Amino acid sequence: MFKDKMSTYAAVAFVNTLGWGVYYSFTRRYLVDELSAGRVVMLLAGLEWGMSMASLFAALLEQRLGRKSILIGGLSSLPIVASSFIKEPYAFSAVISFSSLLWALSWPSVVSSVFQNVTGEYGKTYSSFTVATGLGLGVGALLSGLVYKMGGAFLVFLLIALLFATTFVAGWALSPAERANRNSRVEWRLRSGGLTAFLTSLTLIVFAREMFFAVGAVKLSTSIDELFPQVDEGTRYVLYGLFYGFIGSLITPFARLVSGRVVDRYGPLNVYIASGASYLVTYWLFALTSGIVPVLLWLVPIYPFLDTSVYSYVAERSGVNNRTHGFGQVIFFTSLGGILLLPAQPLVGSNTLRAGCFITAAALSSMLIAYSKSRS
Repeated sequence: MFKDKMSTYAAVAFVNTLGWGVYYSFTRRYLVDELSAGRVVMLLAGLEWGMSMASLFAALLEQRLGRKSILIGGLSSLPIVASSFIKEPYAFSAVISFSSLLWALSWPSVVSSVFQNVTGEYGKTYSSFTVATGLGLGVGALLSGLVYKMGGAFLVFLLIALLFATTFVAGWALSPAERANRNSRVEWRLRSGGLTAFLTSLTLIVFAREMFFAVGAVKLSTSIDELFPQVDEGTRYVLYGLFYGFIGSLITPFARLVSGRVVDRYGPLNVYIASGASYLVTYWLFALTSGIVPVLLWLVPIYPFLDTSVYSYVAERSGVNNRTHGFGQVIFFTSLGGILLLPAQPLVGSNTLRAGCFITAAALSSMLIAYSKSRS
């Protein structure tokens, strides 16, 4: 019975990332091509990160509304549809980013439901829940172009809205009726759980990871051009899409399954530290090599291990009634790490060595904090 329900939860997680896969790949292209506002892409990214920090209030909503709070996420489809009628790029970005806010208010409750009756093997539970999420992002990226070709931008916006609404309606239907007592206080706090240091560490490693992705995407494009100099421009776009996300999405399900077992065996904090070290080593190998090597390094599936270790660590240390608050804090501090990229990006540009200095400082600081936590 649990396995059947977990499969359904995994389907919900797949639909969630399928929607985000369509969203991310399409909105960036839409701003550049149809609204002629490539300069606004970074602003949109910042707004999305900022709106996601609303996850801080997810537990309070759940406390007052119970499982109905999950349905608030379904309202994220409304700003998606509304934004399709807006042609001014700044207004478009402001409106569509509200979908991130509504998503962040409800997604922690969905994840908390997954752990409702779990008392051990948190890594296996979370990896089973997220096994198809990478595939969802990859398929979503490809699907956005196909749907656009069939029916234009409005049809793509409708698809995103439908996927977001489906995610949270299904999440609400799966959520146990006996959610946390509304009259109970959210007892878990950063200080009492000893998680302040860990979440600070998370902010730093997210910053390092996002810097890697931002600068690495430019080098990946250059590497593909060098590897396939004789193909036409359109084919290069296809190849870039394949290596940027789709091939990696096919590898991710296997990495997810392995990550859960590794986290349960060696402990989430140890795997978390190893993931940070892997990002650091992989980045420098990526930056200092050429040809096929950086392209292959781009495909190394580190994120499933980092993600599984983080959620397993928080699930293990937060009580049953406080996991929504814990997972909301994870999204909050993750978003904080993403926002830090905005002031740093102008200083770095696309310079891989300069980016490496930021990545090294952030990753080493993150690992040092986590290691100190593990020793204590």
